[in-house]
Amino acid sequence: MFKNRSFVAGLGVGIIAGAILLQLMQIGDESQRKLSDGFNDGEPKLYTQAQLDEKLAEERAKASQNAMETANPEAEKPEESPAVKAPEPPADSSKNDDKKEAAAEKPAEEVVKRQLRITGGMNLTDTAELLAGQKLISDKAAFIKAMKNKPVRAGYFIFEGNPTVTDIIRILTSKPLTKSEFEQKMKG
Repeated sequence: MFKNRSFVAGLGVGIIAGAILLQLMQIGDESQRKLSDGFNDGEPKLYTQAQLDEKLAEERAKASQNAMETANPEAEKPEESPAVKAPEPPADSSKNDDKKEAAAEKPAEEVVKRQLRITGGMNLTDTAELLAGQKLISDKAAFIKAMKNKPVRAGYFIFEGNPTVTDIIRILTSKPLTKSEFEQKMKG
């Protein structure tokens, strides 16, 4: 019936394959956009100096109000009876001085928490630059070589203390924190 029947069949198959590929590309682009939009709400805001001073004053007022609220319930609580408290054995002054020094050293040894946010579409080079900026790694090339065949997941990450390169790789390839988990860990 048709003179070029195989040409028409090939053209039809080509149009169908093209439409399917176009749909797949649009789905991939949309999911990439959704992934990157999910992290945009956590972007730091830029404030003028006056706005920053105002926000700082508000936060200080809230903190002092919270301190007052927590101090008042403690004053209103009835004291425990002396029979409930265990008597402390007498100790010489050198032991007390050692305890005071140990207690004073504990706050000084506070663990440093470094936060890192990897956005969708970042490659290993960008990730290595972020880590070097946070002073978590010293050699970007060695980090990239170690991470060559390992996936880096977009999300929020927290590094405590001075982790080794293997610890950093383990954290970056594991499940990232959600925004609420991230904020909770940074506060606590």
